[in-house]
Amino acid sequence: MNKWNETASRAAFNSAWEIPIQRRTLLRAFAVSAGWAALARFGLPPSVTAATRGYQLQVLSAKDAAVLREVMERMVRGGEPGLPPVKQTRAVETVDWALTFAPPELQRQARWLLRLFNWSPLWVLWKPAFFVNLNDQYQDACLQRWAESSRAWMAAGFQALKNLSVLGYYSQDEVWQAIHYRGPWVPRPRRVGWARGEEATP
Repeated sequence: MNKWNETASRAAFNSAWEIPIQRRTLLRAFAVSAGWAALARFGLPPSVTAATRGYQLQVLSAKDAAVLREVMERMVRGGEPGLPPVKQTRAVETVDWALTFAPPELQRQARWLLRLFNWSPLWVLWKPAFFVNLNDQYQDACLQRWAESSRAWMAAGFQALKNLSVLGYYSQDEVWQAIHYRGPWVPRPRRVGWARGEEATP
């Protein structure tokens, strides 16, 4: 197995994501757990059900969105052929739009979680690879390690990822059709025009 130089790995992380990770930050387990626990309880604004076509990311970067998309695929779809692939929905965009309503600190926690998780196979699986580049088997193993971890911050991070995945994926019309769910017995809110830069229709 190749030996990884800690300094080089940290420099590569900072260059790729432009977020410095210091050891003392990881030791603040309570603060991290609290922030990710808040993400685990986060929900869609009442007036928004899903992102519309043409939506541009506002909170997450393209790399963050790619990580969340891979997590969703394993978390809520798991290769089930009867469900639409995450990339064929606007699930990730829906999560990003929901996060625009969150406080800036919670937005930062979401970005930090996704970036840290993408790097986690290095110490969770001892594999020098990003999560997004793993095959399905190793992605599932990585998620399981987070879910079963005795570290509070990892367990909280897993619950946050799970909530964001469910929040985004199961708000999509394509998924409702696949699971034969016709929606609640109330008029569904109209799609607002924020994706096109228009004012919402009352």
